[in-house]
Amino acid sequence: MSDVLWSGRRFRTFNVIDEYNREGLRIEIDTSLPAARMIRALNELVKVRGAPQSIR
Repeated sequence: MSDVLWSGRRFRTFNVIDEYNREGLRIEIDTSLPAARMIRALNELVKVRGAPQSIR
């Protein structure tokens, strides 16, 4: 997802949600979210919660 601040600067959010119980597992927010950061966030989540059966 992305949005714009009042100053016109864009920011992005990377949301990981468990669709079964609608729990927000992880949210990363920044003006830039490179793939390496998203991979790191997913790897940290796998260490805590285990690997998911599927990703959508």
